Amino acid sequence: MSLASKNIPIKKEIAQQMVAAYAKEAAKNPKSYTKAIWFPIDQILDIAERLKENKADGLRIYLAQYTSDLAKTSTDEYEGRNTVLLVPTNNINGEHVDDTDNIENRGNLCPDMCEGTEL
Repeated sequence: MSLASKNIPIKKEIAQQMVAAYAKEAAKNPKSYTKAIWFPIDQILDIAERLKENKADGLRIYLAQYTSDLAKTSTDEYEGRNTVLLVPTNNINGEHVDDTDNIENRGNLCPDMCEGTEL
């Protein structure tokens, strides 16, 4: 069994190195740089409850980017910024299949909401 499948936390120092490596790569296109995305606990618990209700077998996290069209539906400052999409999965014939009717987003991007970040 791989470490990825175990519930073992990553040490802070290793997480800091991973974030720094990402920041170095992201510096090549600073407009898209998103250091972190914060989700309020109520949203996380709501997602978890819906995962249980819909008998999901997991959650796939997609890395994504706001396009100019999508930015206009939120704020222009998001155009080109990186984000994540949280997609429930269901076990269908042994495969983790995306439930594209229940895609989540709407976290707070850092920058600008970076208070309390340590990594």
